[in-house]
Amino acid sequence: MHDVISTYNRLGVAAVETAGKGGRRREYLRLEEEKQFLAPFFAQAESGEIATVGLIQAAFEARVGHEVDDSTIYRLLNRHGWRKLMPRPRNPQANLQAQEQCKKTVQRRLKRQSQRGQSKMSAQF
Repeated sequence: MHDVISTYNRLGVAAVETAGKGGRRREYLRLEEEKQFLAPFFAQAESGEIATVGLIQAAFEARVGHEVDDSTIYRLLNRHGWRKLMPRPRNPQANLQAQEQCKKTVQRRLKRQSQRGQSKMSAQF
């Protein structure tokens, strides 16, 4: 800290206003190379195929020549606007009629149980 103050006192504001470091210093690929690498996966996703992180990671490791952590791939995808999607809200092979029937019977059972519980409680007081 003493060095910074003495430099400021000798040279003024210009001595402490530096360009800074900034930028991506630890990168496997430049941004343009990342875009080119992800292009086939974007094409797969647009055609309706699923692009998984595992497949992308294997291809990325082959490209850079060594293993990388999962977080590297997630950050790569985030930089290019991809996000993790949730699974479908329902199974496409689900039987909707059976589900509705189950809901009806469960609701009836719960009503009966709650009515029984209320009648027992009123009898106790």
